[in-house]
Amino acid sequence: MLARRLDEDPERLEEKLDRMARKGLVLDFESHGKRYYMLAPTVIGFFEFTFMRLHEDLPNRRLAELLSKYMFEDDTFARNAFRGQTQIGRTLVHEKTLPQDLRAEILPYEAATEIIKSAKLHAVGLCYCRHKALHHGKPCKKPLEVCTSLNGSADWIIRRGFGRKISAEEALEIAEQTRDLGMVHIADNVQNDVGYICHCCGCCCGQLRGITTHGIRNAVHTSNFLATVREEKCKACGRCVKACPVMAIAIKATAYGQASAVIDESLCLGCGVCNLACKNKAMTMIPREKRVFTPADNIERLIRAAVERGTVHHFLFDDPDSVTARGLNLALGALLALPPAKRLLAIEQVKSLFVKAILARAGSTRQEPTTGDRQDRPAS
Repeated sequence: MLARRLDEDPERLEEKLDRMARKGLVLDFESHGKRYYMLAPTVIGFFEFTFMRLHEDLPNRRLAELLSKYMFEDDTFARNAFRGQTQIGRTLVHEKTLPQDLRAEILPYEAATEIIKSAKLHAVGLCYCRHKALHHGKPCKKPLEVCTSLNGSADWIIRRGFGRKISAEEALEIAEQTRDLGMVHIADNVQNDVGYICHCCGCCCGQLRGITTHGIRNAVHTSNFLATVREEKCKACGRCVKACPVMAIAIKATAYGQASAVIDESLCLGCGVCNLACKNKAMTMIPREKRVFTPADNIERLIRAAVERGTVHHFLFDDPDSVTARGLNLALGALLALPPAKRLLAIEQVKSLFVKAILARAGSTRQEPTTGDRQDRPAS
């Protein structure tokens, strides 16, 4: 279809697309005997692929400078990437920090160990964020080769040379190592067929810096847990303050005049890093009052995000050239261009109707979430 639309020889076009895939500019996959290509997203996508492996033939320092400037010196990109409620990544709580009774209640998609054990394929590559920082002259002490891909994503990463195949055991070792180094586990924001687990530091991670640098409080979904302080055990040593990747903890005077750690619950990721840093057992993890909604899979995540961002009409229909699709695209475009108050009402209806319709069309089988379509933290 693409060759016909571009009026190009199919073999020559396939060669071009293959070169683009090797650079991480497009993604390719096979289904029912046919090969498909799609543009790689910006994030998670060609930005990450740029520094997931070593490139001796590229101006790495200049690329790192440009990417850092684009992402951090101005908030336009970040606010576009993280707009809406449905985000790319979600926080995984460090299971070790949970009391024994809570560990028994944690669901498989919430636990890094269970996600890794259930994955069919594993790969590891260089952390884009820290590799970029290295070339930008701001090296981080945290390890580089820890970016973990899983399942179909791992297959593409291995096939295109952006990482190497590893065993489940090595992937578990990486998760344990990074946990003990005080790093945050951020995973694909889906319950099933998780594609990646990032092992993140607050100084380099683009998602975490969306929170700390640009003030986008919901740039990463929280876990279903929350850190809390036992004031009677807190020595106000400040270890937790230094460890927190999103600066959600401060030392303040309590009502009794003593200094203690205080947690900003609107910022807390529920990662458990502060719990591991505390030597006085003053930090404990508790369940959030309301569970955080996680889409069942990437189809649901993409549809929800598109509806929230007003772009669902761009890819909702199979054949954009058909009269029906053009008419429906125009109708949806007009609906999503309504004033904010009216659009909000319309979006809730569209989200409910179209998410169900498209999921049914895709043959997805799932149970509807019992906790509602909500997030615990306010959007910026």
